[in-house]
Amino acid sequence: GKESRRTQTEASVWDGATYTEDTELGEGDKIIHFSVKAEDRTVDFTIHTDAETLGEALEENGLASGTESEYGLFIDTVDGMYADYSTTQTWWALYVDGEMASTGADGVMLDEDTTASFDLTAA
Repeated sequence: GKESRRTQTEASVWDGATYTEDTELGEGDKIIHFSVKAEDRTVDFTIHTDAETLGEALEENGLASGTESEYGLFIDTVDGMYADYSTTQTWWALYVDGEMASTGADGVMLDEDTTASFDLTAA
């Protein structure tokens, strides 16, 4: 008979996640509330940092990575989950204090209490 293979739709993007539970990370005076949202799941992070920007804080805690572009860091991996627009038509949308960010994460200056999220978004 045919082998049963998991289809792409059954596989969860969370299978590759670094953190799947709410987590506290880092050291520093600023506190960032950062959420990762994908499929029907959200993981919340409390990040302590002295970083100037959100991108820096996420990178130093291993929560985001990507490639440098003319617009700054283009983040394609959040919490270990890679969004490959060319194959899955998904990308990470950045929200800061509840609104879609007009800059990349490395353009978001941190204040004492920044709330941000990356939402896995499908075309």
